[in-house]
Amino acid sequence: MKIQVRLDGREFMKFSWFDALRHKKIWRRPALFAAILGTAAEVCFVLHKQRGAVLLGSVLLVVALGLPAAYFLSFFLSLRRQSAGLGGGKHVYTLDLHDDGQGITVDNGNEHAAYPWKQIFHVYRSETASYFYITPQRAFLIPHDCVRDGVDELWALIRRWVPADRQTLL
Repeated sequence: MKIQVRLDGREFMKFSWFDALRHKKIWRRPALFAAILGTAAEVCFVLHKQRGAVLLGSVLLVVALGLPAAYFLSFFLSLRRQSAGLGGGKHVYTLDLHDDGQGITVDNGNEHAAYPWKQIFHVYRSETASYFYITPQRAFLIPHDCVRDGVDELWALIRRWVPADRQTLL
């Protein structure tokens, strides 16, 4: 099954949010940071009779909420810039999914790579796209409107070659 992947800004944004927040869970560290500093601020507010405790608590609370907010705002603006570069759609790579056990081959015009089916880390299916993770960090995005043979045919192929514990329907 040969798939010419055309990626638009909207699908790239959906995938990026999924990849960052659900797959890689990048929200955990900023949340932990906010929780630690928020707890320290709370201790300062409890000790409000001590000189400077309220001021220190206020500074800690502003930093606890401000830095994670700035981090996510920066992330969102970066994604917006990247997705604007894709415009209405751009050919990014061609995937060839072999049903004879060879696996997957990917060609972007400059590079060619082949991956055996057993190397697939995980495959996710959303309403509009499928995400092939070769490793926990590297994924190939397949918008469903690029699949000429149909999404059900694509997933029948995936079910034949990828173990069920490495498939997730979102």
